[in-house]
Amino acid sequence: MDLSALKKQLPTITSRNVFKVSKIFTVEQNHLVFSNGAERDYERIKSNNGAVMCVPFDGKHFILTVEYAGALERYELSLVKGKIDDNEEAIVAANRELQEEIGFRANHLTLLKDELCVAPGMLELRMYAYLCTDLQVNKLNGDEPEAIECVYLTPSEVKELIFNSKSCLTESRTIAALTLALHKLGFLS
Repeated sequence: MDLSALKKQLPTITSRNVFKVSKIFTVEQNHLVFSNGAERDYERIKSNNGAVMCVPFDGKHFILTVEYAGALERYELSLVKGKIDDNEEAIVAANRELQEEIGFRANHLTLLKDELCVAPGMLELRMYAYLCTDLQVNKLNGDEPEAIECVYLTPSEVKELIFNSKSCLTESRTIAALTLALHKLGFLS
């Protein structure tokens, strides 16, 4: 496999301008000069410390969440996820988010993917996906505006949602993390 194209010379950033800063994101415009002389302005949404996504598995079921997706204005099937706080390790953030969102602590967390990106052309968000097993009930208070509902699905039900083009599971990070977890657990051949 030849991946040498990934080692191209990076464009030179000649200027950075911050447009807006919110609680979560900073919107920045960068002026770029590519190695062939082409110039472009790229806008990106910066994030701070990255985020985690958790795939809880109780030995029989994956535990998915139902949360309101403001950008789509509907409820979506997803996984526990959240930002990594300042001076917090990703694995610690994953266990904290599990406890805050669905009331479980994982005694065993396995890194599935060191970095998942969504829309990397404009969104600087690095997510670390963890398979969370050996679960124990342990609830921490979180910052959710409403209680998160859980849906318990068997591995075969999860595969049906992933591979059925008409299913209600549309969130790409969730699809990726669940696929990695199915593979890690031996449910994909």
